[in-house]
Amino acid sequence: MRKFYKAAVLGIMTAFMAGLLFVGQSQAITKSGNKTIIRVGNETGKTDSQFIGLQVMAAEVKKLSKGSMELQLNPGSVLGSGPAMVDMVKNGTLDIYMGGAGFFAAWDGRLFVFDIPYLFSSAEQAHAILDSDFGAEMLSTLEPFGVKGLAFWENGVRNITNSVRPIKTPDDVKGLKLRVMPANPVHVKIWTMMGAKPEPLTFSAIYDALKNKTVDGQEHPISAIYSGKFYEVQKYMSLTRHIYGPLIMIMNKASFDSLTKEQQDIMITASKAGAAAQRKFIKDNEAKFSAEMQKAGMEIIEVDPAPFRNKVRPTIEKDYIKQNGNAWLKKIESLKK
Repeated sequence: MRKFYKAAVLGIMTAFMAGLLFVGQSQAITKSGNKTIIRVGNETGKTDSQFIGLQVMAAEVKKLSKGSMELQLNPGSVLGSGPAMVDMVKNGTLDIYMGGAGFFAAWDGRLFVFDIPYLFSSAEQAHAILDSDFGAEMLSTLEPFGVKGLAFWENGVRNITNSVRPIKTPDDVKGLKLRVMPANPVHVKIWTMMGAKPEPLTFSAIYDALKNKTVDGQEHPISAIYSGKFYEVQKYMSLTRHIYGPLIMIMNKASFDSLTKEQQDIMITASKAGAAAQRKFIKDNEAKFSAEMQKAGMEIIEVDPAPFRNKVRPTIEKDYIKQNGNAWLKKIESLKK
C-alpha cells in the first residue's frame, strides 16, 4: 500500500511543480468591459447533476454580483480529462474544476479518508459533516498546493455495474476487469482485494471501454451511471453502496485572491448553493433513473453489504491510519448523527 501512495504522491507533485512555472503567467479570469468572466470545467455532460448544480451556481453568481461576474461553463470534458483540468487549475489556465476527493488526496493523504468503504451510513450523514466547520478545515488543506477549496459537492454513493454476471457477493467480482479512478491507489487496492483487475481510466473513456469490452465493469453513483448511459453497455447493476464520495470544487488560488472580498464571498456562497441544488437533484431523481435503466434492460440487484464491508473495510482503514493517523477518522466518527 505504501508503494501506491508514494507513486501517487510523486506523480501529482511532479505535475504540481511543473504547473508552478505557469502561475502568474496565464490566469484564466478575463475581463469583458466591466464584467469578470470565470471559466469552469467538469467531466460529466449537460444531463448530469453536476451541470444542474453549475447552472444554479452560475445564476447565483450573476444575481449576487448584479451581473458583474459570469461563470463560463465547459461540461463534458471539452477542456480535457479530470487530471488534466486539475493541472489547469493549478497552473492558472482554468479557474474552477470539481472532481472526486481522490484527485487531491495525493497532496494531503488525509483526504483518502473518503475512500474508506462504508464510512458513512447515508449521504445525509456525510452532508452534515462536510458542511460543518470541520469540512471547511478539510478544504483548507488544499491551499498550500495553489488551489482554494470552495465547497464539497456530490459524487454520491457508489455501486458496481458489469456486463458479465450478477454480483451478489465479493466472490462474484473475481476476475472482472473493472475501471477505477485514475491516480487513486486506494480504489486499486479495494478492487484488487475483491479479486478484480483494476483498470484506471478517465470518466470520458469509460463508455467506449465498456462498449468495446476492454473492461467488464465500472463503479459510480446511480446518477453518473444514468447520465453516462452506461446502462446501454452494462447488463447488471449491484447496489453495493460501498463508498460515499464527495466532489471538491477547487479554484486557482491566485485567481481567487485576485477577487475582492465581496467577490470571494459570492463565489463561496454560490458554490454552496450549487452543491445544495445538485444534491437535491440526485436525491429526487435516483428512483426515476433506476426505473428508466431497468426499462432499458438493466438488471438491478439488491445485495447484503456486510460481506463487502468485511472483505475490505478493516484493511483499508488500517492502511489509512498507518499512513495518515486517525485524527480525521475520529473527528468524523464524533460528528456522525
